[in-house]
Amino acid sequence: MTKTGWYKTRLYVLPLGFIENDIALNLLLHNQATVDDKNKPAQWHRVPSICLLIYQPRLGWVLVDTGSHPEAMNGYWPEKTRKEIPLIRSKEDMLDFRLYQLGLSPDDIDLLVLTHLHLDHAGNLALFSGTRAGQKIIAHELEIKQGLYDTFIERSELVNGYMRPDFVGVENIGFDPIDDDLKLTDDLELLWLPGHTPGTLGVRVDLASTGTVIYTSDAVNWGENLGPPIKLSAVFYDTVTMKKSIRRIQWLQRTSNAMLIFGHDMGQYQGLRLSPDAYYD
Repeated sequence: MTKTGWYKTRLYVLPLGFIENDIALNLLLHNQATVDDKNKPAQWHRVPSICLLIYQPRLGWVLVDTGSHPEAMNGYWPEKTRKEIPLIRSKEDMLDFRLYQLGLSPDDIDLLVLTHLHLDHAGNLALFSGTRAGQKIIAHELEIKQGLYDTFIERSELVNGYMRPDFVGVENIGFDPIDDDLKLTDDLELLWLPGHTPGTLGVRVDLASTGTVIYTSDAVNWGENLGPPIKLSAVFYDTVTMKKSIRRIQWLQRTSNAMLIFGHDMGQYQGLRLSPDAYYD
């Protein structure tokens, strides 16, 4: 564990660039055609890509997600994907640089959590090859199974958001799967929020000044998904469990007065305290 001398938990939001795509991916049936307007156009927009870095005095540095592969737009992602969801980022938006800005390297991370294995969240696992955090990567067991099943059964490197080489064949990494919520410490808990994928995880952290913060990851892409009424995204494994997870998030927000951080919400992003200039404590 990297010693800091800090005695309170901190949360950093690391900016990892932006993804552009049709809004209909984030909001199912957005701008749906009607009898009066049968040819409504698609709408293109830009959303943020983020990950979280949490300093917890007992655990040390906990990284939540890794963003996309460093060569995603240089041929690593298939051409079709690069056109459908182009990644817009600079050198400064790379995860290793964001860690460097805080005086850290991948070797300094004590625990790595993946909210799910989609290509924009789990694409940079190779950065943690041979590191302490890379030996026991926390992910839900159903997520690991689904990623393997989809990419091997379909015999394709990219299926349903899972990019097989992101997590298969990466040297010197290992997984420590969980099968439900997991309380890491009194102030840090992983929440199982299935629906977007079978094993999507959220993160709840209780901070001394800010209060409770819940990172929904893609269980809630952006605030509009919350409704009312609930509006699903178009990227889902199971709509029934997705709605249940959204209702659970709504309940947790009400009962703990929690601040929610969504997976890809540009409006919210513009008001977040972003690393390296600011953090939540």
